[in-house]
Amino acid sequence: MGLIILGRTKIILRYVKRVRNKIEYNETGIFKVNQVSERYIYQYFQEQTGPFVKSLYQSAYQICNVYTDKNTVLSAYQKLNGSEATNQVFLDHEDKYIPIELQQIIIEKTEFNDKFNCHGFTFLDAQFWLELDNKTLQTILIDDQYQACRLEDLEEHGISLYFDSKQQLIHSARKVNGHLLSKFGINHLMTKGEDDILNRYKLVDHKYTQYFNR
Repeated sequence: MGLIILGRTKIILRYVKRVRNKIEYNETGIFKVNQVSERYIYQYFQEQTGPFVKSLYQSAYQICNVYTDKNTVLSAYQKLNGSEATNQVFLDHEDKYIPIELQQIIIEKTEFNDKFNCHGFTFLDAQFWLELDNKTLQTILIDDQYQACRLEDLEEHGISLYFDSKQQLIHSARKVNGHLLSKFGINHLMTKGEDDILNRYKLVDHKYTQYFNR
């Protein structure tokens, strides 16, 4: 509970933890638009000249507080509902806007899911979009008492973490029903198995990959 005094008026703010599919969180009442870009290597229409089109997904979220087992507060994004909560901007290979009359063709041939990303799937049961850097990752691993293991010893709901050549975290996955699954960016696609991850994420330096059980 918080107390804000404005002049002679006292405003009491009550923060109540909510549980959403076993994830405790607080709504902050703060909203933001998060932009994610994705390249699609596909020939969508006859007038297309380059090898790909780029889509900018501008998605609206409420910032929520989520918690580690030691009650460390982390920020996660809860997707807002409604057709206007996501805006798409389409660019060609030269970053020029694609005419509106051609955009519907792209929309009909692409699927996306901006409710959660790979880290939101791994750590928050696909309920939130979670931006994660190495420092925050270490907080989660320590607070939630993850134990390092080998891939062959990964248990149900164990996780795998993937880093680039500079040892910066770029992807994560979780074992579900005996399969290592992950969310492929903002796309609707879920990867299955580590080979699928390594095939799609070319920047992964596999010698830095880590595995953990709880």
